[in-house]
Amino acid sequence: MSDRLSDSSDEALGRRLAAELPRHAAPARLRAALVEAAGPRPRRAPWLAPALSAVATALVLVLAFLPMLPRIVPADPTERLVRVVVAEHTRALMWGARRPEVIPAALPWLTQESGIGLSRVFAGDDRLILVGAEPVYLDGRRGVALHYRDGDGRLLTYTVLPAPGLPLPERRRVQVERWKPALLHDGGFSAW
Repeated sequence: MSDRLSDSSDEALGRRLAAELPRHAAPARLRAALVEAAGPRPRRAPWLAPALSAVATALVLVLAFLPMLPRIVPADPTERLVRVVVAEHTRALMWGARRPEVIPAALPWLTQESGIGLSRVFAGDDRLILVGAEPVYLDGRRGVALHYRDGDGRLLTYTVLPAPGLPLPERRRVQVERWKPALLHDGGFSAW
């Protein structure tokens, strides 16, 4: 059979098949897909991918090194003292007391270590429970920290530090009975 057919017979066979076989139209959806695929592709900017990757890399580096940058120390000594007291409270929240002492048995030792003589200490009531006490050294001052826990499990730290001549900002002072302490805020914490 292949001996009879030549190259010209291939062309003749192609014409005959095209003439005799039925032709069906392509569905409209297929036709639209073929036209879209055959059309020119929208050109993407060649600089977009490198620019986005450079921006992402810079953002990751900034986020990685931002916590390592030194924090701005407030010039006001009261705000600086509040900041170190809040940092000590945060440390006690996360890690607990370094060496919690039982009160009142540890009062002489706490007085010796902190330099602050406490004649008596609030041992707690039905709302606050004394967790412990410890000597602290904050901002170049020796002091004592008393840790209490309330009924909801929140920690309250009462820090006693000597600070003679510490100026309290008058605009932040609040009258509480016969005292007028300053209510200061730092990092979401409040300090009297």
